This record gives sequence, C-alpha cells and structure tokens, in this order.
Amino acid sequence: MNRPGNKGFTLIELIIFIVIGAIILPAAFVAFTSAIQHFSTPDYYVKARFYAEQKMEELTSYTYTAVPASNSDVPYTNYQRSWNISLIDSSLNVSGSDVGYKRIIISVTMPDGAIYDVSTIVTRRPKS
Repeated sequence: MNRPGNKGFTLIELIIFIVIGAIILPAAFVAFTSAIQHFSTPDYYVKARFYAEQKMEELTSYTYTAVPASNSDVPYTNYQRSWNISLIDSSLNVSGSDVGYKRIIISVTMPDGAIYDVSTIVTRRPKS
C-alpha cells in the first residue's frame, strides 16, 4: 500500500538504474585501467633522463681526445643505454675527418620501449 509521504524506489526505477549503470560502467572501467597502465610512464622518463645525464657527465669529463668510443650498457634493470660518438664539421654534418667537433648522442630505452635521447657537442679546447 502506498501511503502519503512514503518514499522509495519502484521496480521500474531500479531496473532503469541498473541498465544505465551497465552502459556507463564498462566505459569508466576502460578509462580507469588505461590510466593505471600509463601511471608509471612519468617515472620511466625521470629515470631515463637521470641515466642519460649520468653518462653524459661521465663522457664530457674526458679530454677531447680521450672520449671513449660508442658503446652500450644496462644501468638498471629493464633500461638499455647506448651512446654514439661521431665526428662532425662546423655545420654539424657527420664528417669523416676530425676538425675539432664531436657529437655525443645518448639513448636510453625504457621498459615500455620508448626511447629518450640526449645529445651534446664537445670541441677540441685550446690548452690553457
């Protein structure tokens, strides 16, 4: 019996609520799981940048003639770091001869497969 002032939901209102929820819930679930999967991506980039800058500091601490050859290593589990050192001319084109400029490119491959690159140019410095 329905008495005046008796408030509640009818069966039809509950069914409509369930149907609308069944439509909205999967879309929200997909968006949420996608966000969770990419949650660690910023952390990957921070670590990759640290590993690249760490190696760059090491390589640029050498004198021009002592900069070691290209190579690669694994600075941390699931990260791959490689560096390429090439002779370049004053127009920044790869050169076969040493005219006093070297370009160092460090690439760090992150666990998700993305690659973070850092590069710099070192020059032959005059003796002080």
